[in-house]
Amino acid sequence: MKNRVHITSLYGLGGIAGVAQKRAVEAAKQLGFNELAIFKYDDLADSPSELSKRIDGIIAGLEIGDTVIFQSPVWISPNFEKRFIDKVRLYQGKVAIFINDVVSMMFEGNKVLLPDFIEVYNKADLLIVASENMKEYLIEQGVTVKKFVIQNLWDIPVDFAINGQTRYMPRITFVGRDQKFGIVNKLKSSDIELEIYDHKPEDKFVSDNIHYHGYVDEIKLLSELHEGGFGLVWTEDMYWREYMKYNASYKVSTYLRAGIPLIVHRDISCRKLIENNHWGIVVDSLEEAVQKVKAMSEDEYQGYVDSIAKVSELLGDSYFTKKLLIDTIYEL
Repeated sequence: MKNRVHITSLYGLGGIAGVAQKRAVEAAKQLGFNELAIFKYDDLADSPSELSKRIDGIIAGLEIGDTVIFQSPVWISPNFEKRFIDKVRLYQGKVAIFINDVVSMMFEGNKVLLPDFIEVYNKADLLIVASENMKEYLIEQGVTVKKFVIQNLWDIPVDFAINGQTRYMPRITFVGRDQKFGIVNKLKSSDIELEIYDHKPEDKFVSDNIHYHGYVDEIKLLSELHEGGFGLVWTEDMYWREYMKYNASYKVSTYLRAGIPLIVHRDISCRKLIENNHWGIVVDSLEEAVQKVKAMSEDEYQGYVDSIAKVSELLGDSYFTKKLLIDTIYEL
């Protein structure tokens, strides 16, 4: 009998992190993988025997020799992740960990958790990581796993309405909390239009060139972005900028799926991909970005749009997730 492949999926988690896990699972199902559902809960109340029983229930469908792709973090605890993988190991199959995010790198207060997560990662036969930079960082921190698959991009398997051709306009769009990323203060005195999609805008009016849109659903967002201009992936917060050297940004994929050129900082993890594939502008400052946007010709802009059209279609078909999953099974 052929050994099966399973992938974990976390339920009860909101936001992009929850969406990303679910989309990875949907792509995996298209390849014939089986889903292992994990429900988010507080494991502090579990005794060791209760935790053991809980995990036994989740993996009840496993058979000897099956492969498991474990999506980390599960936002429960490193202890849960360790015990889960130890249990899976008893089935004598292969284990890959798909690192969606590294909790100890995301928040300064969580740095103390890094040794726990390194211990989790070292239980795997293979690690799926966001970037080459992330691979190098984890090895420096003590990861001893020899096999890696690089993710690079999240997929956006969403169809949206296209109203006309994407066209050049001196407009920059930012999707995210301005309070967290500090974009408005840098651009409020410039003469370029800034569109902010912030579900909790602090101030509806800052200056004439700043336009807040509030929350819109993903389909409407992609449709509006597709009209033109540039998609900004940026932060003025140095801690977050450091993390962007390593992680795979969902914003990058959102703008590419919408078909518009990117504006990114030179330190972003996927810089080479952006440069080599002609997907957008790589700069050191927002002031430099504004200058480049204003100086761009319509023909130059169309060159970016034509290059991005190819990857937009792939993102819509879950190509990158399917590829990393197939590569993982091949490597294992």
